[in-house]
Amino acid sequence: MTLHDRISLTWRYGKAQLLIGAVYNLVCMSFLLRGISYTFFVDCFIVKVLVTALTMYLASKFRDRDAIFFYINLGLSRRKLQFSVILADFLMLVILLAFVLIFHG
Repeated sequence: MTLHDRISLTWRYGKAQLLIGAVYNLVCMSFLLRGISYTFFVDCFIVKVLVTALTMYLASKFRDRDAIFFYINLGLSRRKLQFSVILADFLMLVILLAFVLIFHG
């Protein structure tokens, strides 16, 4: 399985989580662009953990239970897919906050 396939499957598995995370990331970025406060960086990460936990819970409750067998048959476990989604989500936040800090701060 190529890297492109894994990225595509991760997007397909965690599309809702990634979209909600992207909206949160943009909101954090817009607040930081108004006025940079370094304590707000810590607040962004703390609230990000809570938002991610909430979206993971809701996604697991409303996900079709039979759909996971598609990923299992491809050799991907649910934990690996969730870890990939969380990693991509937090990586997007770190990149956006780094751009704000470098170019605006």
